[in-house]
Amino acid sequence: MSTKKPAGERRASAGLDAFEKAVRFLGKKDYERARDVFDELIASHPEERDLLERARAYRTVCERVLTEAKRAPFKPKTFDEMLQYGVFLHNRAEFEEALRYLRQAVELHPKNDHALYCLAATAARAGDTPSALKALRSAIAASPSNRAQARSDADFDPIRDDEGFVEIVYSSAAS
Repeated sequence: MSTKKPAGERRASAGLDAFEKAVRFLGKKDYERARDVFDELIASHPEERDLLERARAYRTVCERVLTEAKRAPFKPKTFDEMLQYGVFLHNRAEFEEALRYLRQAVELHPKNDHALYCLAATAARAGDTPSALKALRSAIAASPSNRAQARSDADFDPIRDDEGFVEIVYSSAAS
């Protein structure tokens, strides 16, 4: 009794193997290799309609990401752009890069309570407690309402038990 698969099944299996390989590259964010494998799959398995439909959709994703990567990166120039871009990066959990732009924004407007507060929150998330406390102290000095906001802001969870944070946010609350 032969265990050999018919030619059609072998081709379908090879197509599925290629698709899985391309998806693995996609998962590793290796968009060029994923696109190349999808291209090869599309060219060599025209009879696999369902598989080809998915392969074309994923190939389009690869192409879009690669095209975006070729565009010139955004370079904030104004205070508002630096602040907004820093917040954008913070929300993407790119804290070190966010700190760079938020520090630049604070350099331009050292008394802006919103910029100082964002810098404090991002520094806390990045694990830079001294910078977080310094910026938070300044943000509260510029606008005392930041004290109440910091009490419940999850961005300060990494430093919430720090003695300096407790002193800034709770001990001075009566003043």
